[in-house]
Amino acid sequence: MTPRGRRPAGSPDAREAILAAARTAFARDGYTTSLRGIARDAGVDPALVHHYFPDRAALFSQAVVGGVDSIDVTLDPAVIEQVRQAEPSRQGEMIIRLFLTTWDRMGRERFTAVVRAAMSDESVIAGIRDVLVGVVIAPVVAAVAPDRVELRTQLIASQVIGLGMVRWVAQMSAVRDADREALVRAVGPVVQRYLTGDLGPEA
Repeated sequence: MTPRGRRPAGSPDAREAILAAARTAFARDGYTTSLRGIARDAGVDPALVHHYFPDRAALFSQAVVGGVDSIDVTLDPAVIEQVRQAEPSRQGEMIIRLFLTTWDRMGRERFTAVVRAAMSDESVIAGIRDVLVGVVIAPVVAAVAPDRVELRTQLIASQVIGLGMVRWVAQMSAVRDADREALVRAVGPVVQRYLTGDLGPEA
């Protein structure tokens, strides 16, 4: 720290301090949180935030999603094959297990930050929809769904987002503290119905 209590530019831990402060701030205040406040919490000059991150979107991306190896598993084509090769009646459980494992490792602050950002900025909602639904869930569903892939995908998205809201944002005690496999067993059959079950006649 400098005599003024701030980390100097080029300090090895300055960037990580900014990311940690940003992660907390985005989770607490949403996407429009004060960048000056993030700098203050990180103990750096506000100009240093812009030195490392050219804009708010870049800071949000790096703080909330970037740098977490486990997130890549959801984009790995091998995951689709794992679901395809799983026992048909257990494919829904596998999707929930993958979701919980990924976000438990990333931490509740990151999921909360994504949700709060989505509530305050339409462009964030679009990005989440494109990634979560278009890139992550849709290919998995398309690999095994018998029909109506788009509807099945969006129903599954509603289930996993709702589960994440209860576990990491609202932190309802029973779901927050539940063992991961207990949730897999409880929620997996619901996702299984969305994935391969009869959805009734089309309108």
